[in-house]
Amino acid sequence: MVGRKLLAAGTLSLAALTLAACQSDAQQAPVGDAPGLCRAEAAEALAGKARISDVEAQQATGATIVRQIRPGQGVTMDYRRERVTIETDPKTGKIVRAFCG
Repeated sequence: MVGRKLLAAGTLSLAALTLAACQSDAQQAPVGDAPGLCRAEAAEALAGKARISDVEAQQATGATIVRQIRPGQGVTMDYRRERVTIETDPKTGKIVRAFCG
């Protein structure tokens, strides 16, 4: 009987430790106008405008990373909150779409 109680207590302790290990101590960065993070509304507002430089894109969106692409160009799909992707039509020089990530 004592053995079962010890086994049950040990199992519960192990479960508690396992769950505690899954807990994160890291603080999440605030979303919105945090420095270096891309502002989605600002990125979307670039659509329809003439192509801009990387520096102009950083100033307009707050992003620290700028990715300039052409329509249909393959890109990685990893989401980076500090990146703005600007898709520009090479024929017209106009921004087709711009988005964060």
